[in-house]
Amino acid sequence: MAVPLPRDFKQSKMEKYDGSSDPVDHLRSFVDLMRLQATLDAIMCRDKDELLKDFIARFNRATLGIKDLQISAVVTAMMSGTRSRLFKMSLSKNPPNTMHELLNRGEKYVDTEEAYLITKSMIDRSEPESNKRKTWDEPRTSK
Repeated sequence: MAVPLPRDFKQSKMEKYDGSSDPVDHLRSFVDLMRLQATLDAIMCRDKDELLKDFIARFNRATLGIKDLQISAVVTAMMSGTRSRLFKMSLSKNPPNTMHELLNRGEKYVDTEEAYLITKSMIDRSEPESNKRKTWDEPRTSK
């Protein structure tokens, strides 16, 4: 079954080999990206409202079966699949060196997301329905 890609989908890019590094490492990274492409296809079939916690767990399960996976390929795939902008920026600015480091950092962003959702839920329950904005464009009504 063919599934159309989202409009904002960007294929993982890999730098062209320039001869300054180990060619075997470069080739391994390429092979890992190709292996992860199948994983990314499955990851992209996710729920629109999926929590970061669920995404990371599913991503981790999907990558467990891939042998000798390079962390750079894993980080690239994680950045392609996550919907958390803050987590994606963190991975981009300071890429983790190990899978353990990647998952630990993901946990911090999961905790942040959960705290935000709890706070939002409490605010939504305490604010009277008449004061809630119907759309983001309209200002709140004052008492």
